[in-house]
Amino acid sequence: MGFTRQPRFWGLILTLLLSGMAPPAQAATACEQAEQTLIALEREEQQLASDRQRLQTILNGEVPAPQQLEGLLGQPLAHPDAVSGNPPAKRQSTDSRCQAVQNDIEALTEQLSTLDTALYRLRHTLLSMSPAQRQALAQLSTLHNQLQERIDDPQSSPSLVTGARLVQDHIARLWALVPHMAQSDAGVTADLDQLWHQPPSLSPPSPITTPYRDLIKARLEVQKQVRDLRADQWHRRHLSDMVLDMGGLTGIPAVLAREGARIQQRLMDTITLVRYDLSAPIRRTGYMPIVQNMLALVLGIAGFVLLAKLAHRSRHWALSLHEKVVAASGQRRWLRNASRLISGIAPMLPWLLLWFFLGQLAPLLDSPSTKVLLWLLPFAHLYVIYGLASLVGEWLIGRVAQSANTYLSADQSRQVIAHSRKVAGWLMVPWFPLLVVWESLGPSLLYYLLAGLLGTSLYLAVGRLLALRNHDYLLCLQAILPSYLDPVAERLLTPWLFWLFAPLMLPVALVSFLVDFLDRVLADFDWYMRFKARWFRLRTKINNEEDDEKANSAETPEEGNYERWFAQELPEGSKLPFIDTGLVAAMEKTIQRWHGDKTDENALVVVGEKGSGKSISIGKLQSALSDSCQGLEVITLKVPARTIQPDEIHRLVGDALNVELVEQGPAALVKSDESRAPTLLILDEAQNFFLASQGGLAGWRTVLSLVNARLDNVFWLLMINNQSWAYLCNVFGRDYQFRNVVRVKRWGQSDIRSLILSRNHLGGYQVSYDEVLLSSRGPEAGNVRNAEQRYFSLLWDASRGNPLVALRLWLTSIKVQGRRVQVGLPTPPSAGILDSMGENALFVYAAIATHGRLSSSEISAATCLPENVVRYALKSGFDAGFLKKTDDNRYRLVPLWYQPVISYLTRKNLLNE
Repeated sequence: MGFTRQPRFWGLILTLLLSGMAPPAQAATACEQAEQTLIALEREEQQLASDRQRLQTILNGEVPAPQQLEGLLGQPLAHPDAVSGNPPAKRQSTDSRCQAVQNDIEALTEQLSTLDTALYRLRHTLLSMSPAQRQALAQLSTLHNQLQERIDDPQSSPSLVTGARLVQDHIARLWALVPHMAQSDAGVTADLDQLWHQPPSLSPPSPITTPYRDLIKARLEVQKQVRDLRADQWHRRHLSDMVLDMGGLTGIPAVLAREGARIQQRLMDTITLVRYDLSAPIRRTGYMPIVQNMLALVLGIAGFVLLAKLAHRSRHWALSLHEKVVAASGQRRWLRNASRLISGIAPMLPWLLLWFFLGQLAPLLDSPSTKVLLWLLPFAHLYVIYGLASLVGEWLIGRVAQSANTYLSADQSRQVIAHSRKVAGWLMVPWFPLLVVWESLGPSLLYYLLAGLLGTSLYLAVGRLLALRNHDYLLCLQAILPSYLDPVAERLLTPWLFWLFAPLMLPVALVSFLVDFLDRVLADFDWYMRFKARWFRLRTKINNEEDDEKANSAETPEEGNYERWFAQELPEGSKLPFIDTGLVAAMEKTIQRWHGDKTDENALVVVGEKGSGKSISIGKLQSALSDSCQGLEVITLKVPARTIQPDEIHRLVGDALNVELVEQGPAALVKSDESRAPTLLILDEAQNFFLASQGGLAGWRTVLSLVNARLDNVFWLLMINNQSWAYLCNVFGRDYQFRNVVRVKRWGQSDIRSLILSRNHLGGYQVSYDEVLLSSRGPEAGNVRNAEQRYFSLLWDASRGNPLVALRLWLTSIKVQGRRVQVGLPTPPSAGILDSMGENALFVYAAIATHGRLSSSEISAATCLPENVVRYALKSGFDAGFLKKTDDNRYRLVPLWYQPVISYLTRKNLLNE
């Protein structure tokens, strides 16, 4: 027992001793880690303090090396996307178990956060500068480093070292000035001007050496950076502020004198540099550099002439492209409008291409052998400016004459071209010194004064340009300005004052030109023509009471004789004019494919509004098919009203095709098909085959069974109302009746005009337009063509492209006086009267619109309304004037009211389309 207890006792004591020694060992390890962290933080603190000190000295005026500057900022200073980033977040101290070092860690962490913030502000001061300032600092740093290498070179002469130090001092003064430019105070501007006007003076050695030429180049490069910084100041600050900083109005002469001296100094520096650039190669290779520049001059002039000719050829290429686009546009209006843009750009395209190519040549000519061409580039740009100015002058005079409705003869056009070129040539006189000052100084007081002189010259040139057509210009303005300003315009545009006030009124004319251009471009779009017509109607402020009185006035015998030329049946001996809208061609194409055995589809449905020209096109279709489909027999049937019983339909079609269908049905058609010649059966008014009531669709099913019979020699052509077709598609399905469907498009404005004027011409009547349609201002006053265009835009919009409605609206807008017809505004009726009708009455009118024509009993069957309710609704519509009773005691919509009633019922969701 004793031996077993003693080992256990000593094991317990050993365990207690080990457990007691563990905490001190762990504590020692934690303190060692904290010491290492503290050392790392101290090193980082020293590095950040050193970076802050170096950045501060850089901002105070010490010029760093490019690598040092990039290392301190973490990115290139001249990079266009250089950003300072977000402000640094406050650092969090590292927790440790060593209390002796924890306080030092926290204190260092706080110091590091302070240094981070200070470094961010210093970096932000540099990186938040404008791109021009950052580019200048980067370039100055590179130049300063290169000069330092020249100074440290043991082979450099004392005079060269002295000159390099002078240029370095100049760079240092400029460097110290740049960070303060954002403050925009007068001292910064004055110091910058002093550095710009007083470059370091260098003593040339004898003979001139290559290092000295490099020193001259460095000085010119420094002055270029000063010039760019000064230009940046002029761009970012207002002109008045810059003048005040330079001493106000009294200091302007001194500033101009210094800027003039600076232009002279820049010219002398450039000549000196060129002489130095050429002197060394001449000593080595003779006069080869001069020969190279002369050869470059000859080749450059020849190349410019060739480039100008090629650029002018682009005008012909653009016009050829315009013709091809117009030929390929067809019915695509957007493509036709795009061709307008091509034709408008074509005259300016050569000059724009010349300007583009000259801009691309500038970097390529900056070499000793092509310096002369680089100096001549501004003259080439001036030539392009002259060409554009001449072109703008020609366009302006031509547009003024066009607005005044004046036709320019060939001699007058040549006079306009010569006058524009003469004015543009005189305009180059103030433009040339402006280019010289821009190349030498950039934005400066002298530049802005010359720009003001050029602006004044432009103003006077416009006046001189317009004086060639001063009367046309007056007429152009009178067409735009209100009439009460006519005397004022005449007094201001007298020959003595024309040069002063004509350019002042030019913006008004330019806005008018722009509106006219947009009007021509958008004239091909239906939505714009509708908007234009409705806007004109709104501006005329039509009196509704007078319109109603006009519409309800008694018909005179003269008007009765005139209306017969607008009926469906013209007087005997007169041929009905036909307007081709493409409907006949669409039907003929489908029938030709069937007749030529190119398809088995032997049925076609033509869907359109009542009065859209479906029935009239049948006669034209027969004439066209007699030539294109020889041997085709054409049978035309006008379906009687409400032919909805199967026996009636079998009898109607059987009699037309000479087949007994009442007893045998479609099978008889199939049997007789082999012996039948190719036949086209036209079923006009196909909406009479059904009635929207219980049992009323059996007739349409009978028609479908006949059409679906397998026939090779019968083609079915059905003409149906669009509202009826919409109802049948909702009942039977759009894709399960007929595969070939042609929808009659609404007529265009030109088609409506041709229809109206052709019928008017048959009667031999002369047309005149009311004063409200005629322009009473400017050169277009009394212009019948414009009045005609305006009227038919209103008529087309009111009729919504329906020719039958357009014919009725024409009759409501005219007054017949002998053999003359005076045309006023078309007055479509308003559907507001339907607001007072009850809901039951609207159902009655919807049934009539769906079926075309219905009797009272048929309406009662279709609407499930009592006879007395239907009769009351019919009487209300008859009294209001939008319902008419036919000879067979059926009711239909009056054509004049067709569009308003259909639109109203559609808004009430009572129709299927």
